[in-house]
Amino acid sequence: MPEGRLSPKAVGAVLWSLAFLLAVGLSWLIPPMQSPDETNHINRAYLISQGRLLLQTLPVDLTGPKEDKDVTAYIERARQQGGRMGGLVDQGLLKFTDAHLPLVREAERRFSAAEKSQLAQLSWTGTQSYFFLPGTGYYFPAVYAPQALGLAIGQWLNLSIEHSYQAARGMTLFACFAMLWLACRFMVPNPWVVAILLLPMSLFQLLSPTIDGLTTSLSVLTISLFLKSADPAREHAPASSWGLALCIFLLASSRTHLLPLLALPFFVAWQRQSRRDFYLGCLVTVATLGWVLFALYSTNDPRIVRNHTTMELLSHYATNPLAFFKVSLASLADHQLFTFYQQSFIGILGWLDTRLPEYFYPTLWMGLGLSALASVSVSTLRQDWRARLLLAGLALACIGLIFLALLVTWTPHPATVVQGVQGRYFVVPMILFAYVASGFTVVQTPVRRWLAALVTAGFALLSLTALTMTVLSRYH
Repeated sequence: MPEGRLSPKAVGAVLWSLAFLLAVGLSWLIPPMQSPDETNHINRAYLISQGRLLLQTLPVDLTGPKEDKDVTAYIERARQQGGRMGGLVDQGLLKFTDAHLPLVREAERRFSAAEKSQLAQLSWTGTQSYFFLPGTGYYFPAVYAPQALGLAIGQWLNLSIEHSYQAARGMTLFACFAMLWLACRFMVPNPWVVAILLLPMSLFQLLSPTIDGLTTSLSVLTISLFLKSADPAREHAPASSWGLALCIFLLASSRTHLLPLLALPFFVAWQRQSRRDFYLGCLVTVATLGWVLFALYSTNDPRIVRNHTTMELLSHYATNPLAFFKVSLASLADHQLFTFYQQSFIGILGWLDTRLPEYFYPTLWMGLGLSALASVSVSTLRQDWRARLLLAGLALACIGLIFLALLVTWTPHPATVVQGVQGRYFVVPMILFAYVASGFTVVQTPVRRWLAALVTAGFALLSLTALTMTVLSRYH
């Protein structure tokens, strides 16, 4: 290498560092609690930081204010349903999260300098109150590790609630970047994968201390590990098998619609004739299904008034699969719902209340199409067509489970359409489809590399512009 020129590794390190700093800067533009259900996620992370890995049952002495009939009815419904549905959260943290909700409810709301100063002075009180955390009990506690670590550091150093929150956000963002960096070491992602990660919706969730960015980054790492392990031309070390099994467990136990990924170790076992991968596949399957069944039986969500439990509805649709397909197809055929799926996949930010400028939606879809075309490779098709076919099948199965999960946990029965489905839920299935386009392909011709870089850079500029414009307009 000529003297004075940086090595490829050094250039890569500089680019990753710049990307991380840019992400940190963008994250500061987004006020706390602006991601869907972020209050619940932060409070669940607090419980885990206190060593309470599971949600707690409703305290016997908990009652609602007599003047608020809705809250009283909610508590009574929760008591009747039973199960784990909340926990004891520091009152300082509750005050901090509640103080940011007006930004969600009122589109024109902005904090004054005095209000910002008051929020910055909120500290940990040491006094706890029971808080409902509906929906979070289904997620395996380990997926909250970065947020919990950030909050634990804040409490240990006696930082303010705001600084502790920023520590949790920073730890989450760092964990996402670490997983994406490691994934690129195993398998360079194609432009289509990168474009999905750069969507305004994907970036907004990546910059928020919820679990969306973590599970998306973890899915890229999982698929990269799988393709590396399934490629006969590459070395298959025991660490790869264990890493793949661990990643799949964390994903499938935190995102029920990703349960089909349990098939990946068994494919590697067949492809490599590896007993190790087969046994690990059995182990992770038993562990994941055990957690899912435990979560379904022990966790309840009193937000939805239903006459049937989740297990009863699962049994109903298991014995009547045609009914499930009819409801799912009706949802896809509904023009309003289908338009919502498309736009919320690209980006409807905040608590689904902050739309991008309208012209960005078709433009970004065209950018995704160009990225997909730039990613297609058939040079290794003879070697990897089985792996590609598997990924495509798993993507379709994951999409089906998205509708099933929302049908049995969120939609009142009997249903005509599935309620609660959002476009961001399709990010990981779309990433699976994106990897189908290139398979085992890593090295491309110089022309293809330049084309990919050009398309990726253009899409990144477009998406970052859309995200920045929307966030500045909405919150500043």
